[in-house]
Amino acid sequence: MDIRHTGQPQVLTVTAKALYELCVTKGSVATADAVLELGLTDKQASEAIDALKSLGLIRADSRSPSRWSAVAPDSARIQVLGPLLRRMQETQGCIDRIREDLDELAPLYERSMDQVAAERDTETVTELDVALRLITEFSASAAEEVLTSQPGGARPEQVLEESLGRTEALLARQVRLRTLYQHTAQFHQTTIAYVERVTAMGAEVRTTAPGFARMLIFDRSIAVLPLLGSQEGAVVVRNASVVAALAEAFERTWNGATPFPLEYSRHQAVQAATEVRRTIIGLLVQGETDKKIAQSVGLSLRSTQRHIAEVMQDLGARNRLHAGYLLHSLTA
Repeated sequence: MDIRHTGQPQVLTVTAKALYELCVTKGSVATADAVLELGLTDKQASEAIDALKSLGLIRADSRSPSRWSAVAPDSARIQVLGPLLRRMQETQGCIDRIREDLDELAPLYERSMDQVAAERDTETVTELDVALRLITEFSASAAEEVLTSQPGGARPEQVLEESLGRTEALLARQVRLRTLYQHTAQFHQTTIAYVERVTAMGAEVRTTAPGFARMLIFDRSIAVLPLLGSQEGAVVVRNASVVAALAEAFERTWNGATPFPLEYSRHQAVQAATEVRRTIIGLLVQGETDKKIAQSVGLSLRSTQRHIAEVMQDLGARNRLHAGYLLHSLTA
């Protein structure tokens, strides 16, 4: 039986089920008789007949189109559900093909987005003037805190002069500013004068003997790092996880540092020199080169070599290797 003309199968109502039961009981039922026996209106009877026809549960008598005979539900199931199941299988096949295509393209999109995110989170600047302009912009927009670590001992006078305006503007806006130097910066008059000026406005400055990473962190959302292999370039980092890790490293170094002395104290000077000497000894034990040691403690190469010579003389070491052995023996 072709039921395509019936359209989408309908849900059976109580009236439609009662009409089907009547057809089963009577063998066949005229529409007019169904109206009378079930107490239906013509509209109710028509709707019930349409629902039963849509499910293939009744068929019209070939000799009397107004009479309806019941069809077995199993037969109706095959005729009605068959086309629906085929369409469902076709739809499922289409879904599977689309899913495969999307799954194939997903890694490409993810790789592209990762690359875009990486480029957005990290910006490389190779020109000094551009780097300074960005630092000025970040300083101007900072609202809460700026962290800055400046290894290498004494700061160049030109650099201090260039940063003074930004620093004073920050402090005037009540932005907290913390700066880390190495102990050797305590003995540089220009650096001392700079520190005296900014601390009077509320800046906090501490020093430590070991080396640390050079960086600027603005409101813990943007970090500026030196560009590897370049004295003029910079890398701007906006990735929240990376900036948080850099801020944590700063805090660890800050907690182990001591306040920058604003007045000369022989005790403070001796203590700082002792910590520098201790750091040099530790690096000697590790077998670091003179140049690496100089960079780590913030001294010139010549000053570092003088300290190393004094350490070797105190130990009675014949050479660097012998000094390393003796130091290792003393610290083991």
